[in-house]
Amino acid sequence: MPIDAAEVFVSVTPLGMQIQQFLDYLRLECGLAGNSITAYRNDLDHMRDHLEPRGFNDAKNVMPDHLSAFLADQRGAGDSDRTLARRVSALRMFFKFVSVEITRGPDPAQFLQPPRLPSNLPDCLSTEDIERLLASPHGDEPATQRDRALLHAFYATGARVSELCGLVLSRLHLDAGYLSVRGKGNKERIVPLGVRAKDQLRAYLVSGRPALLKAPSEHVFVSTRGRPLARFRAWEIVRKYASVANIHTDLVHPHTFRHCFATHMLENGADIRSVQEMLGHASISTTQIYTHVNAKRLRDVVLRHHPRAAG
Repeated sequence: MPIDAAEVFVSVTPLGMQIQQFLDYLRLECGLAGNSITAYRNDLDHMRDHLEPRGFNDAKNVMPDHLSAFLADQRGAGDSDRTLARRVSALRMFFKFVSVEITRGPDPAQFLQPPRLPSNLPDCLSTEDIERLLASPHGDEPATQRDRALLHAFYATGARVSELCGLVLSRLHLDAGYLSVRGKGNKERIVPLGVRAKDQLRAYLVSGRPALLKAPSEHVFVSTRGRPLARFRAWEIVRKYASVANIHTDLVHPHTFRHCFATHMLENGADIRSVQEMLGHASISTTQIYTHVNAKRLRDVVLRHHPRAAG
């Protein structure tokens, strides 16, 4: 198996080897996806590029002030607060790993604080917009059947785009009415399917998918060339039908369905723990943002319709 050139480069110094050990831990022990590992590598490479020219090529010699200087340098180079917050998260995870698994010494990143980020609420479409969007693929061509099934699956499950693009036949249980999703950290969860989503998926599997296949495949959603559907193609499909449905395409992407799934479930009485489980959130605090969305929507309703709400 060929060795990645980046992996060869990263192991030249003690700090490089420590970074590689951490990335291996994320991949083998935590089951993180390749994109997440690449993001960690990128953030830690920025740290390394700052520290090593200054003579710090081993994590055991890095002090809190060195990390603060690195973050200040990154801010001066124009990094946004969101980027800096991500870098702080990467530094804290890396140095915690190093202090526990390698040096058995103090953790210089323990008290690093990320910049405070604005709490932007996720975009959420109304149920009327969602209905128009789901109804926008017209026709019975194989690709249209796939697109219709994909849109229904997004809204019915709240799954991430990577989860649906990676969905295989053995994890789709239409007769029982659920699918098994392998999400972040390689964790598996069960998500029920509604009747409409089951009907669209069944129609696609019976006539649409066989017409798209060029060779045997385990993936549920395939391209017109019979290959597993790529994430960027799923984005294009969502944007295409948002335009057909006359919904501003800047507001709609695959993750929008996830926001709508959670918000509409809570609006209709679902308990937050069930929504957390179906979304695969590790922490309830991540799911709680959708309760804020509900509160904002209720406030807007009051302001629009209550006779004494206006100042």
